[in-house]
Amino acid sequence: MKEKRVIKWVRVLIFTTMMVQSTFADIYMKQKQHTDAVAIMGQLQPATDLINEIWITADKVVVLNKQQKTIMDMNKKTMTMVDHKAKSIIEIPMDFSKSMGNKKDMSTEEKAQFQKMMGKMMQMDIKIEETNERKKIGKWNSRKYLQTTKMAFGTITSEIWATEDIEVDKDLYMEYAIGMLSKMPGMNKNMDAIKQEIKKIKGVQVYSEQNTMMMGQTMKSSLELIEFKRGKAPDGLFDLPVGYEKKSI
Repeated sequence: MKEKRVIKWVRVLIFTTMMVQSTFADIYMKQKQHTDAVAIMGQLQPATDLINEIWITADKVVVLNKQQKTIMDMNKKTMTMVDHKAKSIIEIPMDFSKSMGNKKDMSTEEKAQFQKMMGKMMQMDIKIEETNERKKIGKWNSRKYLQTTKMAFGTITSEIWATEDIEVDKDLYMEYAIGMLSKMPGMNKNMDAIKQEIKKIKGVQVYSEQNTMMMGQTMKSSLELIEFKRGKAPDGLFDLPVGYEKKSI
């Protein structure tokens, strides 16, 4: 069960990182997200279609949809997930090995094994290939990129379309794209190489398709940008709902 929870949080953190890889402070984005049905460890996860609303501020990221609210606090280095169906709130460090490794129900040996497992699991290699293929997606002229992300638990292959029609702050973009990944356990070893690869994607991602090979299963998903604008984040955006139960992972 611990491994299953770890995989779940790895997927959440990587997916959230992918959604905000091309943004900078005080930005609002709306995206269509589709995930195909998949069976993981004997449990069927149904297909989902969601509308995600994302706000980026100087120190926080929030992703909102009808199922959940996910908040990343870059200063506290925490990720908080609000599950509306379960009416629950879970907060963990972005380096969530610290949370799992300190659980009271784990022995010293189990903690050591867990830390070792996390170190191997989070080793990541990213390769990005720029192509000459171009097309218009929505109202944006876009170029195609191919990204391969290799990790211990599986490989993610992505087809990414990005546009330079939207003006972005490249330094802040890189701070978020790399900053969140660098807080994941085991990621500091090859962060410079990852940074150089991510720089190859020019502009804002407007559409992407991901195929994730994990534990013998293929998970397919896609993201499409439908709105992008600058603006001050609403007051109370990062507040947590009243009456929800706080749980641990």
